[in-house]
Amino acid sequence: AGLANEWSQKAAAESPGADSSEPPRLGLVVGATDAIALANARKAAGPNVWILAPGVGAQGGDLDAACRAGLNEAGTGMLVPVSRGISRANDMAKAAQELKEGINAARAAVIAAKSASTDGSDDEVSVAPYQKEFLEFSLAEGVLKFGSFVLKSGRTSPYFFNAGLFASGGAMYRLGKAYASAIMSAKELTEGDGKVAFDV
Repeated sequence: AGLANEWSQKAAAESPGADSSEPPRLGLVVGATDAIALANARKAAGPNVWILAPGVGAQGGDLDAACRAGLNEAGTGMLVPVSRGISRANDMAKAAQELKEGINAARAAVIAAKSASTDGSDDEVSVAPYQKEFLEFSLAEGVLKFGSFVLKSGRTSPYFFNAGLFASGGAMYRLGKAYASAIMSAKELTEGDGKVAFDV
C-alpha cells in the first residue's frame, strides 16, 4: 500500500504538467475475505487510494466487516465487485438492490463510527523494509507484473505473480530470506526468546 503511493508520486513527478494535488494514480486489490489485511492496507495507503475488494458473497467475505476495514472516513475509496451473488440469484434485480442497500448501510455506519472516533487508533501502518525489498525484487525479476491478465478461471486480473521465475540460486536465496523475515516478524509464529514457535 505504501509503495502504491510512492509509485504514484513517482509517476506524477515524471509526467509533464502533473498536478501534485491529484489523487494517487495507482489503486490496490485486497480481498474482502481478509478484513485485517484490508484494514492494514487502508491505514498504510491513506484515505485517497482506491481499493478493489473482491470476495463478498460467494467467496465468503462479510460486507460489513469489509466496509469497516476498507472505507475511508468519507465512506468512499473502496469498490466491492459482486458477480455470482447477483448473476446466480433467482431474482437478480432484488439481489442487486439488497447489495446496494447493504453497502449504503455499511457506509453510513462507518462514517458515523469514524466521525465519533477520537482515540487516535488510525496510526499509519508502514511497509516493513523486507516487504519493500521483496516487492521491488519481484518487479525487477519480472515475477510480479501489472496489467491485464486472463487467468485459467477466465477472470481478468490486474496483476500476475509468476513464482516460477525465481529460477536462479541468488533468486531462491532472496526468496528464502523474505520468507524467513516474514516468519520472524509474525508474533503468532515466534516466542519470547526470538525462536520460532513450531518445529522446522
